[in-house]
Amino acid sequence: MEQQAAHRKRQRKPGERTSHRLQDTYAGIHRLRARATRRHRDWQHKTTTLLADLYGTVVVENLNITNMTRSARGTIKDPGRNVAQKAGLNRAIGQEAWGRTITMLAYKLDRRGGNLFKVPPAGTSQRCSECGYTTPGSRRDQATFICERTECGWSGNADFNAARNILHLYRIGHTVEIPVAGRAVVRRAGRAEPTTAR
Repeated sequence: MEQQAAHRKRQRKPGERTSHRLQDTYAGIHRLRARATRRHRDWQHKTTTLLADLYGTVVVENLNITNMTRSARGTIKDPGRNVAQKAGLNRAIGQEAWGRTITMLAYKLDRRGGNLFKVPPAGTSQRCSECGYTTPGSRRDQATFICERTECGWSGNADFNAARNILHLYRIGHTVEIPVAGRAVVRRAGRAEPTTAR
């Protein structure tokens, strides 16, 4: 549908008003994106509710999402590298809405008497959860972790290894409890009528 919109936009002459067909195409794109957003929010609500029901304590990494999604474009004098790949990663992080997931977890755990904690993220994916050593190259790819320390040699899923490190940091007290005061505010569209009190 986006290709259709781009094709129809190219056919339009400069200064010519947007055709009804192009407007319909834009409306169709908007509907598809809105449906995808609703599905993702539904998944987030169901997943965070399940986690809050199953666990009294949840531990996550204290990620600085704003810095993680900063543009790699650079300047004219010092241009960035791999700008297109970084832009794609930034879009993926934005679509996942990690911050909203954390907010949902915080208020749902609070309602059930649970707690949400954050731990420092530094080294959690490179440190071996078995021996505790951080050696360069232990994380071979996105899914594989093999400790390169000869005395250890532990291997497993990289995400499982990172989760064990996060849990270890929580157990030794390197945590920050997330306050629930900054819980998500439900906003409704400006044109929607408020629901009547029951």
